[in-house]
Formats: sequence, C-alpha cells, structure tokens
Amino acid sequence: MRNDVPGGAEGLLVPPAGVVKAGGARARVLIELRAQIRALEQVPVSLANPPAPGAGPPRPACSLSFPPAGLFTSPLAGEVDRPKTIPLPRPAPLDKLKRGGLHELRPEAYRDGPAALGFALAMIAEQAAGRRHSRDLVLWCLTKGAAREWGRPYGPGLRAFGLDPALFLIVEARTVEDAAWALEEGLKSRALSAALAQAEIKAPLAARRLSLAAQAARTPCLLISSHQHPGLPGTLTRWRIAASSSGPTPFDLSAPGAPSWHITLERCRGEAPGRSFILEFSHESFRLNLSAASSDRAPEAGESGERTHAVSR
Repeated sequence: MRNDVPGGAEGLLVPPAGVVKAGGARARVLIELRAQIRALEQVPVSLANPPAPGAGPPRPACSLSFPPAGLFTSPLAGEVDRPKTIPLPRPAPLDKLKRGGLHELRPEAYRDGPAALGFALAMIAEQAAGRRHSRDLVLWCLTKGAAREWGRPYGPGLRAFGLDPALFLIVEARTVEDAAWALEEGLKSRALSAALAQAEIKAPLAARRLSLAAQAARTPCLLISSHQHPGLPGTLTRWRIAASSSGPTPFDLSAPGAPSWHITLERCRGEAPGRSFILEFSHESFRLNLSAASSDRAPEAGESGERTHAVSR
C-alpha cells in the first residue's frame, strides 16, 4: 500500500522525518514500528522524530550506530561479554626476576636511569598484584647522590603503578657502603617481599654478600647500577634497560600510551644472553606484557643461526 504524501510524491513508501500522515491509527503504527527498529539497531535518533517513551536506552546523538567490537550478549549466560585483551607470550627469563637473588638493572645510557627505575617498580607491582603471602614490605635504599640526581620517591607516582606508598621502607644512606649494609640487614630479616637499590655498588664482595642474603631470604633484590659499570659478579640475572616509545592508545591517538621499555638480557643462569624484548606495563592488570612492537623489529645477530639449527634438528 502506498502513501499519499503532500507535495505530489506519489509512490513514496517512507515519508520524510517529521511528516505525519493525516490517517490517525496508521500513522501511530508507523511511528511505533520505527521506534522499535531504532531500539533494535541502536541508531542515534533524530530530533525531528523522537522515539516512543521507553522504546530503547538513551544514546547521545554523536554515538556510533554499532556497539563496540567484541561486545555482545551471550544467549546462554544472559550476560554481556566484555572484550578481553589477550597478552602475547611472556619471555621466560622475565619471570626469573621474581626469584630470590640479586638482579642487576643497568641503564643503556645516562638518560635511561629513570627508565630502569620505572621498570624495577613495574616488576615489584606485578609481584605485589599476584602475592599470596603476608610479606608486603618493600625496602628501598638510595644514596644521597642518587636522590640529588634523580629525585626522591614520589607517592602519587607509586600509586600509578598500583603500589601503596605506606608499604615502602625508604632508607637514604650517605654512602654506597651504608646503602649496601642496610640492604643486607633488611634481607636478613626475611620480612621483605622485595628490595630495591639505587646505589652504584662496585665492590665484588658487597655484591656477593647481597646475593647470598637475597637467596637465603628468597627475596628478589633489584639493584640499579651505573650505565658505565661492566656488571657485578654473583648476580642471578643482569639486564640492560632503555626507554621505548609507547604505542598508540585505542581511543585517543594524542594521549600517552602505556609505559614501555626495551630490555636486553645480558646474564641469566640457564638462558642464552643477548635476547631483547619490548615490554609494556598494563595499568589495568598491573602486569608486564610483551609489546606488539617486538614483532616489528629486525632480527638480531645470532637469531637466524639459532633458528636454522632448530629447524635442522
């Protein structure tokens, strides 16, 4: 059946918005049908033709016509399934940073000192998020020189990593020797969940004592050394840390992305050195994940040979 629309538009099946046919009951039926269709499709409504009261949930006029990707109603559970981010596989050596022992984090360059500190805090935050025991105290030792150079601990910055500042025991030592003594005594107490040090410990004997104390207490001790230091003996792992560009955010390309680091494994018992990764820290799960940018980088020296050897076997 065709509509008789004023203006001579004979044969028009759907009248323009705002034009009401002088038929009464038929016009009301069409308005109700259109309102139901808009409620099903969740299309932004027009101000000239508002929906019937209670026809659908209110939506802003600038909203999208389709629901976000991955958001749908399950007919079995009757609940809305939220989109879930599937993290990429984590590098196996990364989990060894949570083991009891001395772990050295060496900045790639002088400017990467704050990046190494941020990576250490991210590891402590990840460990705290999955902690199942009662030890919550974190010992943070730094020298007065490190405090002058890089600043002192900042409470809101710790909360950004999901860490409670009240759980930190902060010791500012005058010398490196005093900082090493405070670290060793704190590890011997076995009351710490982790230890963090900003001190350029260069004495091999002090490093050995810290390593033995951390292993005995089963507590990870993260030591941020100088970028010019060749490396300490007795460390369970040693990493080189550099700042990396953050990836774009999905909803605002101008907003800063997740904190990212480019890390290189220099020493790890049972692992081949030289492997590098790009990691991102998630503020939702408080977890370090492998960044998608790791798959875009060029292959490193030695990778092709290892891959060829694996295929030949």
